[in-house]
Amino acid sequence: MAFTTSAVGQRESDALVLQQHFTFADGRTQDRGWRVRRLDAHRYEATANDVIGTARGEVFGATFHWRYTVALAPGNPLSHVVLEQWMTLLPDRRTVLNRGIIRKWGLRVGSVSEVFRRESR
Repeated sequence: MAFTTSAVGQRESDALVLQQHFTFADGRTQDRGWRVRRLDAHRYEATANDVIGTARGEVFGATFHWRYTVALAPGNPLSHVVLEQWMTLLPDRRTVLNRGIIRKWGLRVGSVSEVFRRESR
């Protein structure tokens, strides 16, 4: 399913607070609020309103890899899926390529490809 995403982030103390807004091709919308914390030079953890538990990630070079479980229908544990994403910052330092795999009960059920571009200030 096709969708567009807009995101706005800001620093708050030791965290990045990121608000994402998704608009799907069928007109549905969804909002996700992230709180991302750096643990050390390579490791990060994050929470979000529809993420089960804590997302964990690591960065090496220009690539950030992380994994987390999303509740597609909050309150229904059968709706949970696992997302694993690789986000690579391109040399222009304004563009990120995101590739993701979606799994349910350990089986690959989908994939995500996104391009994020930072707007000029």
